[in-house]
Amino acid sequence: MTSAGRPPEAAALPIGQRHIDSRFLARWLLLPLWCLLDRVVPKRRDCWAFFVHPLKDEQFIENARAVFEAVKDDGQIHKLVFTRRGDVNLRLEGARNTTVLDLQSLAGLWALARCGVYLLTNAVAMDMSWRWTDGTFSVLRPSLTRRRLINLWHGIPLKRLFALTNPEAQQRADRVALRRKERAYYHGLICSSDIDSYAMASIFYPIDFSCVWLTGLPRNDFLLMDEVALPIGLRDEVERVRQSRAGKRLITYAPTFRDSSVQGSCYYQFSDDEIERLKALLRKHDAVLGFRMHYFRKGEQLFNMERHIDGETILDLGHSVISELAPILRESSVVITDYSSVYIDALYLDLPVLSFAYDLEHYRTQQNGLLYDMDIAFPGAVTERFDDLLEALDRELAQSTQIAGERYRMVKKLFFKYLDCQNAQRVVDRIKLLCAMP
Repeated sequence: MTSAGRPPEAAALPIGQRHIDSRFLARWLLLPLWCLLDRVVPKRRDCWAFFVHPLKDEQFIENARAVFEAVKDDGQIHKLVFTRRGDVNLRLEGARNTTVLDLQSLAGLWALARCGVYLLTNAVAMDMSWRWTDGTFSVLRPSLTRRRLINLWHGIPLKRLFALTNPEAQQRADRVALRRKERAYYHGLICSSDIDSYAMASIFYPIDFSCVWLTGLPRNDFLLMDEVALPIGLRDEVERVRQSRAGKRLITYAPTFRDSSVQGSCYYQFSDDEIERLKALLRKHDAVLGFRMHYFRKGEQLFNMERHIDGETILDLGHSVISELAPILRESSVVITDYSSVYIDALYLDLPVLSFAYDLEHYRTQQNGLLYDMDIAFPGAVTERFDDLLEALDRELAQSTQIAGERYRMVKKLFFKYLDCQNAQRVVDRIKLLCAMP
């Protein structure tokens, strides 16, 4: 054996050839065999499978993390957290009866086959795929009938997704046939309000509406709970944001994803003059702007705001710096977005919100499209020009009246049935009830 633990003949192969061989063996031998094994191995309903973020393998966050926190000291539940990296530290302090496993390993595959409950963050096709260094992936195909499948979808959608998107976007989203098929087998799909339940049932068609759970979003617990009750990783991130803003008011700017494959879809490009005017306004109100781009980056064209991050007036609050949104919102004074549902999370904390919808008509007709009219679903100013955005921000920082208005209260009721820290517990209670059923 070589020092790396491989046979000499394997070490002699070019790296690219070794990669192709391992991918070929996994795709055409190992994973099909696992698919057969999964159909005969007994399932344990006291074994709950959690998954890290589908595109950020080192981060165990959002709804999945919040549900885990609600059961981490429950010794009767075996909690298995699946990553694609064996050496990642997920900071699971205080967890009992918990194992972290590499999904792309034999031990991980065996444990996955035994789990009777899958708590998805996105979809089987996303959470449980084996990913390769060249960007391709191989999809695991577990039995959809022999276990409980719960989708802990990460947010309240403002945009059209999956079954409600235009035909071209729908074809791209459903290019893995399993992703559409699995929705009919979900035993639970979380949502936040009555209106949201109808939207989620339509988006995740053909799910049975009775399987849409009105529990609230578990990750919203992290917005309201006492800081000392937060997982230690989130407490550290709250402190990091607090130190970054250095006593100034934090304006969070979090634009949504743009699909560069759609003609005319582009990120706003700020001129140097606009950046200087923005910085002057921030200094006027003793504020800083924290920039947070969507985690899914596709294409080379990005918001050029990133080039103007200086650590003084414009801060980097990207996913590589702060893993989750809650620490940022807890420290924010105003939230600016376009069509991202980040503003809905801000409502949970009674934060004023602004929309910089510079491509509103194009987004409605050529891109994902919107589930709701912005005049109904967005309580703050919706601006399409930079000058109007700057004026609206100036007014908001000078004297905020937005959150006291009837429109703000109406939109909040539209998206939230519960405004407490018990969302994760309601999900856990539903799962336990489901597992107790024959």
